[in-house]
Amino acid sequence: MKKSIITFLILGLTLVSFSQTDCNCEQALIQLIERVESGYPGFNEKTKDTTIYRDFKDNSIIESQDANSSDCSVLLKKYLSYFKDPHMRLIITDEGQVEKNEKKSDSKVNISRNEFYKHISKSKDELEGVWKSSSFPKAGIIKVNDRYQGFFMKADTTKWNPNDVMFKLMANGKAEIIAPDNSIIKENYELFDGSILLFKNYNIVMIKEQPSPKLSEEEIKLKLDKIDGFYYTKVSDKTSLLCITSFEDQYVERIEKMVLDNQQAIENSENLIIDVRNNLGGTYDAYDEILPYIITNNIRGVGQEFLVTQELIDGVEDWFDDEEGKKKARRWISMFEGNIGKFVNTDTADIHINKIEIAKQSPKQIVILANKRTASSGEAFVLEAKQSKKVKILGTPTYGAIDYASPCLFDFGCKDYKLMMPTWRDRRLPDYPIDNIGVQPDIYLDKSVKDWIQFAVDYLEN
Repeated sequence: MKKSIITFLILGLTLVSFSQTDCNCEQALIQLIERVESGYPGFNEKTKDTTIYRDFKDNSIIESQDANSSDCSVLLKKYLSYFKDPHMRLIITDEGQVEKNEKKSDSKVNISRNEFYKHISKSKDELEGVWKSSSFPKAGIIKVNDRYQGFFMKADTTKWNPNDVMFKLMANGKAEIIAPDNSIIKENYELFDGSILLFKNYNIVMIKEQPSPKLSEEEIKLKLDKIDGFYYTKVSDKTSLLCITSFEDQYVERIEKMVLDNQQAIENSENLIIDVRNNLGGTYDAYDEILPYIITNNIRGVGQEFLVTQELIDGVEDWFDDEEGKKKARRWISMFEGNIGKFVNTDTADIHINKIEIAKQSPKQIVILANKRTASSGEAFVLEAKQSKKVKILGTPTYGAIDYASPCLFDFGCKDYKLMMPTWRDRRLPDYPIDNIGVQPDIYLDKSVKDWIQFAVDYLEN
């Protein structure tokens, strides 16, 4: 059961309220405005200066009257940017409107399968070979002239054929990935020990299959943990490091297992550093197993309140994947009905107390490292940890994306677009805003601090 609200991921449902039609740009903008003004929980707070907002909106509508289809998506995004909410954005559903960096290359790798296997069996080039990935189909990589070409080893649906080029790798660490929408995605890549190929921007990892990689399976696993940013290690006799780069739902079990596997080491460590830099969030559930080791008391909060729409009523039950969760959703629905357009606090109480079963043995001092790319539920973790008497936050202010959350996909009547928009606001507002401000660290680390982990070790031990 998802007992807490997902804050950064798009929830896996589409909320439909309009019949879908072809829209000219003016019509699309007007319908987008109507959807935001009636359904965005932060609308009133972020349009207090009604004159500025009205002028911006009116000028945008005038501009939309002469906008073509390619300009329209830019204009719609510009309207949404007024609210400076990273949980709200435009989704383009028509392939014809997807922005393209470059036309797709139709090149193939002209080599038979037998010739390819014969070639890589003799090659000393660490990039050449067969590579596998959970994100990509199996690929062959071969050097052609001054660059490497990754190609499909077998057909992938009806869009790709064997030997079609999947990506290209240049000697300077730059890469191009050919996307299904025919665009070319600019990337950066890095090769680790001739065994692991990482596409950095999208965090796509490929493992060498043939010829046999230099690293063993266990060595590859340990290396992947470091690359992915999920690992526990001792950094000194007194201090340990727990690195968690994401709280996304797909990593919950991985985080729980990592904490369980290292439970005794964590309990017996005098100091613990938890590194959540670049953690863009996910679900609150992801850090449940960490709290008992860092919290000294129950966690106090004021909770959230939903802005009720018919779409929320129709779709909230789909947020949960078990009967206990669906039972909660049905209770919420009973609270939502008759309150469309109003805010509803599903906790009913003004104060929410999260009762933590504190570990009998745990580190005496905790440092949490956070930076500008710590966002959403990553920030929620930092906020909750700050209530502990033994925690200090080191780093910079966080991203600032936690006031309005649990985004869902909304249709607003135009078949080429959908709107991702939050469904609740935090009840801290308006007294304690964090969006576009960030959670403030206890100790600010300026640019002269190059090694944050070593700084934290020195802070804890000296």
